Amino acid sequence: MVKARTLVLVSLALGLASVALAQQPVQIKFNRVVDLTIPIESNMPGIPGVKTYADNPSKVDVVTVITEAQKGQLQTEGMTLNSAVAVNGRSMISVLSILVHNGTHIDAPRHMMEKGAPIDQVPLGQLAKEGVLINLPNKGPSSVVTVKDIEDSGIELGPNRIPVIHTGFTEKTWGKPEFWTQMPYLEAGVGALMASKGVPAVAMDVFPEKPLWRGVKLDPGEVWVANHLALFEKGIPLIQFVTNLSQIGTSKFVLVALPLRIKGGDAGPARVVALVE
Repeated sequence: MVKARTLVLVSLALGLASVALAQQPVQIKFNRVVDLTIPIESNMPGIPGVKTYADNPSKVDVVTVITEAQKGQLQTEGMTLNSAVAVNGRSMISVLSILVHNGTHIDAPRHMMEKGAPIDQVPLGQLAKEGVLINLPNKGPSSVVTVKDIEDSGIELGPNRIPVIHTGFTEKTWGKPEFWTQMPYLEAGVGALMASKGVPAVAMDVFPEKPLWRGVKLDPGEVWVANHLALFEKGIPLIQFVTNLSQIGTSKFVLVALPLRIKGGDAGPARVVALVE
């Protein structure tokens, strides 16, 4: 039996990012930390056929290494070594380049709204709260997560818990061709449902809109990014492509999703974990 740890989370006053006003601390006991994050590496697969992804591949470029032996080890691990990598006898240093919507990341309202809040101003109190899984194990490849699915799950939506849509798809297929070619997606209207309940954030292991890149068509008059907009208009951040959700189990957990603090950014790569009781 693993001895429970106790973490004190200080919730932040919503609407303030630069100045955090502490409310009453809450003690959270947890036995496990589950990493829900896709590792960042070179050449992570982006949305097929989208020029922005094709023109901006992810890269973890190693520019210096300590020894030739370390250089060989990094090559064995599949790391990307700069063509002019230097053996300096002192330190390993790498340079990261990544499109901020690749892998596990958090979208800020600025992503789809001209005057939306940037990622560095999203209140962290919305991203460190009790989470709740919306388990949809029957949602297979190319399926649609509907408003009815969310309502039929019996999960109560509200301001005190972050809903996490769990199909298992990202966990099973990340790094495989079917990740993008068979990605499940949210029906238009799911974002509006979440926003109407005042949720602090929404996390998921599926795509939040119809996958137009594989030929799924919009209905007449349908706005492609309706789910994004419904959430962003209420200041609700979107936590995309979490993985390992099956490891949480049935215990209560706190979701902690912290984006890189990119000044003025539209999104940020994030380390997302579940603190499981």
